[in-house]
Amino acid sequence: MRLTKAFQLINFVKNNEMKKLIFLAGLAIAAVSFAQKNANTVPSSVITDDSTYWSISTVSTIGYVNTTPGAGYNTYKSGGGMIVKFRFKEDNRFEFLLYVQANTYGIDNEAWTQCEGSVEFTKDAKNQNVFITHAEKGTYRVTRNGNTTTRPIPASDLKTQHSNTYLWEKTTFSDDPNNIYLLMVDLDAHSQADINNPKTIDPSWVSKFHIPVKK
Repeated sequence: MRLTKAFQLINFVKNNEMKKLIFLAGLAIAAVSFAQKNANTVPSSVITDDSTYWSISTVSTIGYVNTTPGAGYNTYKSGGGMIVKFRFKEDNRFEFLLYVQANTYGIDNEAWTQCEGSVEFTKDAKNQNVFITHAEKGTYRVTRNGNTTTRPIPASDLKTQHSNTYLWEKTTFSDDPNNIYLLMVDLDAHSQADINNPKTIDPSWVSKFHIPVKK
């Protein structure tokens, strides 16, 4: 559980200096590593059924009262939110989904990104567990005040923005028995991250995806 040990210092820093990072609470507790049996093969431990995605969701803490005349006049709306999803398949494929909603006075915006391609689960030069996505196709969809535009994701975006290398670990937390977690660090954005040196990993870099425990 090398990644878990590396995150122990991060958890200590959070408890003492970064209490606002609630999503990292208990990061070092009851963590379990699942190493793949074969390089480039999706581990069975991260494969889900067709309707289940590893997910992160947020809701904006900022809201507003709609003062625009009409059916929604004087109603309260959230400032928006975000949903990020990953799904891995047995044939070394992945699917990525990103939904962002941003509401302001008189303007409702929604942006949806979907892409898919091949994925490799392997080790990097530091002997860390990583997976590498190779996006092959996808769609951008934007809706503004009910008007929707859709376009294919350009090849340049697929290569630069949606093909990435992630440090990962599958984890459970004793204080949240209803969910299983997949911790990820984007190594393209944070190449200095090294599980052998916890000081190289900032807590804000860790994405905490989850799925519900099967009852």
